[in-house]
Amino acid sequence: MPKLNWIETLNEETQWTSQADALDWLYKLTGLKLSVSTEELGSFFEQLQFIREQVTSLHFGETLALDALQKRLEGVGLAIHEGYANDGLPLLMARRASNSDSDVLRSVCDTLLMQFAAFLSDTVEADSAPGIVRCEGLFREGKKERKRLGALVNERESAWRAELALLQEAESDVVEEIQRCEDLFIFSAKAKFCSDACRFSTFQITKQLKDPGYMKEKQRRYRNRKEKQ
Repeated sequence: MPKLNWIETLNEETQWTSQADALDWLYKLTGLKLSVSTEELGSFFEQLQFIREQVTSLHFGETLALDALQKRLEGVGLAIHEGYANDGLPLLMARRASNSDSDVLRSVCDTLLMQFAAFLSDTVEADSAPGIVRCEGLFREGKKERKRLGALVNERESAWRAELALLQEAESDVVEEIQRCEDLFIFSAKAKFCSDACRFSTFQITKQLKDPGYMKEKQRRYRNRKEKQ
């Protein structure tokens, strides 16, 4: 499993459909089956949501909640994680008050916040363009199918969707079931998609929206090939 990283954690969260998924991820990360309360796990999700909101504000050039970030960082100390070679936790972690399950979760939570704060500091001090972007990939998913806990329930989703001309130009009854991939990554002039699968899915949806007969023709050619085999 890759080392704990705030961007990858936000991306992982978008695939979780229940708190059990989060606990399973934490088990793979730490090697511990954590027994924590619903409230404690809720605080973990709330921390991820706060980071996600700041990412959105940064990307769109809005005011950052730096005072709130400072308050969250108060009392957070650093420590060397001795078991770093054997699990998904990095060498530098937020210090644990104890080895209790609650404090292990809090340490993971605070470590993500520290990592994000360091990234934010580098970006703001450089006075550069927002350094984080979102995959431009598209996929189909109706509202009734939507069960994930991550970005698609974010109130700011409309702002991310507005970046893609195709979603603005398509007819409303068609575009409702087309979602934008939720994966975030550091800006690169050549990178628009998080994976080849996302690029391929987007190509198909784009073709279908611009040419409604595209998929029917593609399926017809496929059936013809199968019949000739």
